[in-house]
Amino acid sequence: MKVAAGYRAPVQRDDELPRVTPSLLRRADAMCRRRLAHEHAGGKAHANRTADARFAVSNRVEADARLAQSEFGCPRPEAFVDPTDLEPEQRRWYRAAARGYLGFFGEVPGVVVDLGWATTVPELGVALTGNAGLAVELGEGARELRLLRFGGRRAGARLLDAVDISIALLRTAEWADTNLHIIAVDVLNQDVVEHTSVLPADRSHADNWFAQRVDDVMRAADDGRARAGTDCLGCPFVAGCEQHRS
Repeated sequence: MKVAAGYRAPVQRDDELPRVTPSLLRRADAMCRRRLAHEHAGGKAHANRTADARFAVSNRVEADARLAQSEFGCPRPEAFVDPTDLEPEQRRWYRAAARGYLGFFGEVPGVVVDLGWATTVPELGVALTGNAGLAVELGEGARELRLLRFGGRRAGARLLDAVDISIALLRTAEWADTNLHIIAVDVLNQDVVEHTSVLPADRSHADNWFAQRVDDVMRAADDGRARAGTDCLGCPFVAGCEQHRS
C-alpha cells in the first residue's frame, strides 16, 4: 500500500494501532476534531461496549445470515429465528428483513466466511475497523461481498458508492485477491446495486485513496480542537469538553 508523503508510522503493536472507521474516512474534514481524535485513538470502542439499540435488528439479521450459510449450500431459512427478545416493532423489521434477504440470496449456494472486525495496515500505522459485510465463497474461486442495508438512507444517499467500494477492496485484499463481486442490498426496500471490481487496478486505486484519507484523519486528530455542532449529539466524549463546560 502506498504511504502518503511525509507520514511516519508510529511504532506500536497491531492491537494498539489507532483506528480508522468508514465514518472517519468519510467525515474527517467536517467532524469535531476532538471527537475524531478520541475515536481515532480507539476510545469509542471502550466507551460503547454495548451495541446501540438501533442496530439490534441489523446485527441479528447478519448473524443469522452467517449461520444460515455456515456450510456450503443455499441459505437455510430455519436459521432466521423470530427474535422474541426484541420489541414488537423490531421483530416486524426483522421478519421483513429476513424475507428480503432470502428473496435475494435464498437460491444462491455458498458459504459465509469471517473477515474479522479489523484489517491492520502496519505501513500506515492504523487498523481499518468495522463491519466488512458478508463474505461469501460461491464455489470455483468466486468471491462475493454482500453489504446489507436496512432502509433509512438519507435523501440522495447511494446504496453503493465509491467509498463503499474502496473500503470493500481494502477489507478483502487477502481473501479476494483475484476477483470480487460486491452487491449492496436494501433488504427492506428491495433495492440492489452490484459492482464487479477490476483487479488489481481497482485495489491499487483504493490503496492510494486510503493512504491519503488516513493522512487527512491523522492531521485532524493532531488538531484535536473541540467544535460544537451535530457531532455533540450522542458523543461519548462530552465529559471534559471545553464546549460543554457550565
